[in-house]
Amino acid sequence: MFLIGLFCSSFASGEEMINKALVIVNESIITQADLDQQMSIARLEFNASGRAPPPDSVLSSQVLEEMIVDNLLLDVAQRFGISTTNSQVNYALSVIAKQNQLNGAQFKALIEENGVRFENYRMDLRRQLTIRQLVNNRIGRTINISSQEINDYLLQNPYEIDEQDDKFELAQILISIPANATEETLFALGKTANEIYQSLMGGLSFDDAIKSYLPGEGERQNAFLGLRSRSQLPQIFIDALDNVEIGGVSEVFKSPRGWHILKLIDVQQAGVSMVLQRQVRHILLRQTDLLRKEQIRSRLERIRDRILAGEDFGSVARLQSEDPSSRALGGSLGWIDAGQLPVEFEQTLDALALNEISLIFETGAGLHIAQVMGRREIDIGENLRRLEAEQVLRGRKTDEALEQWSQSLREDAYVEYRTPLLSE
Repeated sequence: MFLIGLFCSSFASGEEMINKALVIVNESIITQADLDQQMSIARLEFNASGRAPPPDSVLSSQVLEEMIVDNLLLDVAQRFGISTTNSQVNYALSVIAKQNQLNGAQFKALIEENGVRFENYRMDLRRQLTIRQLVNNRIGRTINISSQEINDYLLQNPYEIDEQDDKFELAQILISIPANATEETLFALGKTANEIYQSLMGGLSFDDAIKSYLPGEGERQNAFLGLRSRSQLPQIFIDALDNVEIGGVSEVFKSPRGWHILKLIDVQQAGVSMVLQRQVRHILLRQTDLLRKEQIRSRLERIRDRILAGEDFGSVARLQSEDPSSRALGGSLGWIDAGQLPVEFEQTLDALALNEISLIFETGAGLHIAQVMGRREIDIGENLRRLEAEQVLRGRKTDEALEQWSQSLREDAYVEYRTPLLSE
């Protein structure tokens, strides 16, 4: 699902209606243009989740209040020197696109087709990530969850965690909406989707439907979504799969991307969870504004050559790696579950033989080389249930603490509504 962005604050001239000042928050101003931008992003979020937004009068009040609080939190982040890099923003965008089964270009097009400038969305995402870092830094480290709390939660919610572990093997037929589609085009595409569904109900196999209605090789390959956990699926997909049996297909449903029909190939029930783990170590060089990527790559190539020539990977990592969490451990990330690392990292590890040194690869964090020192399969069912229960409890406590902190910041701030209607 899309992340709801934050506001983009600017100083209004007061001469143009579109940029009139709505609220003064300490030393900054929220303008009508800021609010309009955030309203567009909020509507996009509702559309992506398949929910109907509230009336604009209600939504605008909610969004404006969130903007005020977010403004105050961003001020605190600035005082503590907390910021978000371009690499972090790029990585977050790639994750969001993947969650919505889109590549980067498709995701950008979808954002703009829904009335949001992609650069505005990107700036909003940067602010949201900054606030997340602030919350983790100032609140997250103070939250403690006891074993007894986890036991109590699992006792009171015996099925909730298990249900989230269910994995669905899916295929889909997607009739995409092209850019600048007319009403006539939309009507025709919707009609085509319904005709496909009727053909499936009449006995046409899903595979034959994919071959017939998805002309491009890339489209046919993307039709098979593989295994997705419930938490990885948009809510609109989960709703569509309700009451669909294994081997069955969903009814036609519409998202901002187009019209979908899903086939439920299989369901892996929660319980025994066999997971592939890899024992991994890596060396990371981060990208900076001072050095070109070619310079960083050249330095990492020299480091790789030293290891291939016989130097110890761990010793080199302790001296050269820029990953603070693994540097002192000789670059060791320990045993990592498959799927836990960024896609580029996972693909590199998949191709490596044991103890082989990878070629240089790039993630949102920077440039890496990596080594797989071991592989194993383990049952993490019970550990996973406890970990997810801890995450739920930690999330609740964090939300409660953030609500109290935000309220305190709000009470201490200077907030002046410049539009009388908004102050009522």
